[in-house]
Amino acid sequence: MSKKKMSQNINLVLLHGFAETTDKVWFPWIHAKAEENGWRVWAPSLPNSLKPEYAAWMKAVRKQAKTWDQDTVIVGHSLGGVLALRILAEVKVKVKAVITVGSPYTSTVNVASIMRFFDDPINWALVRQSAKKFVTIHAKNDPLIFHDEALRYQEALNSKLVMTPKDGHFIGKKAKAVWEELEKIV
Repeated sequence: MSKKKMSQNINLVLLHGFAETTDKVWFPWIHAKAEENGWRVWAPSLPNSLKPEYAAWMKAVRKQAKTWDQDTVIVGHSLGGVLALRILAEVKVKVKAVITVGSPYTSTVNVASIMRFFDDPINWALVRQSAKKFVTIHAKNDPLIFHDEALRYQEALNSKLVMTPKDGHFIGKKAKAVWEELEKIV
């Protein structure tokens, strides 16, 4: 398939995690590669990432989420993956795919603002209906989020599990596993 044909109508949403912005880690790299392929990219800087508030992050994404459709692919890193799933449960749209990268399934720290992202149970059946495909990417050596969190997502979402050996918490300048999965989805 030609690059031109492959890239038609893809909307890529990039949601960063705790203590990040859209100009940190691999976000600029993925953003540039997506635009080279003709994809439209939306990568919001979520408010106060050092002390994220669940309601503020949901508000920052909610309006745009209502425009997501079957040409939309969402990539959420760490807490951004949790946000992606939470917003899909609320807004009830159908997207092409969701990729979570190093995302916690439960709060792994005792920080009130982060714990609020996990206060309410998720309706997994509803979330599973919101995307044609789910991919869970995690590293075996992630020092922040243990790999069994990825196994829980795999079960809850019936997601494809991509377990890398040594990417840590995916805070490098590139995330090859993420790009490879995006190419497969598109």
